[in-house]
Amino acid sequence: MPLNTLRAFEAVGRHGFVRAAAEELHLSHTALSRQIRNLEQRLQVSLFERAGNRLHLTAAGQRFLTAVQSALAILQQGVDDLDHESLEGELALGATATMSINWLPELLSRFSARYPEATLRLHTLEPYTREVPAELDLALCLGEPEAKGRRVLNLYQEHYQPMCAPALLRPDAPVQEPADLLHYPLVHERYQHWERWLAHHGLQDAKATRNLHCDYGFQSIEAARRGLGVVLADQLEVAADLRRGSLVRLLDESMPLDASIYLIVARDSNVRARLFQEELYRYLEELGVTPPLG
Repeated sequence: MPLNTLRAFEAVGRHGFVRAAAEELHLSHTALSRQIRNLEQRLQVSLFERAGNRLHLTAAGQRFLTAVQSALAILQQGVDDLDHESLEGELALGATATMSINWLPELLSRFSARYPEATLRLHTLEPYTREVPAELDLALCLGEPEAKGRRVLNLYQEHYQPMCAPALLRPDAPVQEPADLLHYPLVHERYQHWERWLAHHGLQDAKATRNLHCDYGFQSIEAARRGLGVVLADQLEVAADLRRGSLVRLLDESMPLDASIYLIVARDSNVRARLFQEELYRYLEELGVTPPLG
């Protein structure tokens, strides 16, 4: 099936008007209409219902449009992958320290292996930062920042669960309900998630046997890895730990954080930024996270 015919169908299906699609593809109205008629004859199915000047996709047409758009996107990605000159250069990426230490390295490794022409520069952002530096091509922020002139995508909402190293658990103190955690040391970080979690379970006045306080989330997670206590962490932060067994979940209940992780993208993003976003989405899907549209 000619690729130009599929592009013509995709443009008409997206616009709903032959004239708008023809202008986009630099074709005449007559030539584009002929391609659509030939396509319907070849497939022996009606792809559009005509109402005046507007075309509405039939159910079959909608299914075919989805398939064609997916195929064209794969082809475009293949073209981008071959564009050595566009891939060469720097990709400036911002992320919090906890992301940069816990789950981002695996993503960076995948991207670098696939696109070795690109040079990565990682900039550390504070959690709940309000202003994203203008020189960043992409930014992963905890909490929604002000990002005028850029796209702000709600990427993922963290849900915190108690985790610890398996060696910390004692046979004489099984963890079957929230109050059982108080028999173990708790590892805190500066945003006081433990206080909210305990209050949520009616334990706001309860005290743990011991407490360790850290500044950042990555410090508290590392302390938990080393058996110093129980930490509240999100599945994305500790995905690698859960796979290799260095941390285990203690209770099924989770507490949503009051802020999400946002992806900030320049509106005129370069090829490197677009490819990194695609790699990010693939990685999140592997972890069971549905990426946003856009």
